[in-house]
Amino acid sequence: MKELKQLEDYYKNNEIDMDKIIEDFTPYITTIINKGTDRTISFEDKEEIFSDTFFIVWKNQNRLNINVSLNSYLAGITRNLIKEKYRKLKISYDITDFENSFVNSVNMYENDRELIFDIEQKIKGLKGIDIEIVNLFYYFGISIKDIAKKLKISELNVKTRLYRIRKKIKKELNGGGI
Repeated sequence: MKELKQLEDYYKNNEIDMDKIIEDFTPYITTIINKGTDRTISFEDKEEIFSDTFFIVWKNQNRLNINVSLNSYLAGITRNLIKEKYRKLKISYDITDFENSFVNSVNMYENDRELIFDIEQKIKGLKGIDIEIVNLFYYFGISIKDIAKKLKISELNVKTRLYRIRKKIKKELNGGGI
């Protein structure tokens, strides 16, 4: 899916054309699910994530901004459903490649107290709003949208800060020989 589609492109007769959305976005959502999960998630669970993604769009169609990028909206829903599935199954997994995350890599090294300590120190060294964003997102599981509302900043600002924080901490950890 190369071009960004707006939600308004899928309205006909004042109703959302879910058949067209499913047809156009099936490969896109399938790719996100396959790259965002591992073997611990069953085929049936992946199917459930897939169908729930489109169900959420259908259920919320009257509340959606028609100018929103449908690609981003669907990707966000899918990623949140994947995270939720892992939480429900109480499976720890590494989403580093999936989200450029550094915190979940801690799960791979639970017995490595030194690494955990180093990451915690890097996080504690963050200033002001950055530490608040990290705590809300990673430790409390608050969505980017809700963090943006709470802190009265844009969602893009939250995403950008998270990306830069992860990149900085990874660089510092790798530079330290970890």
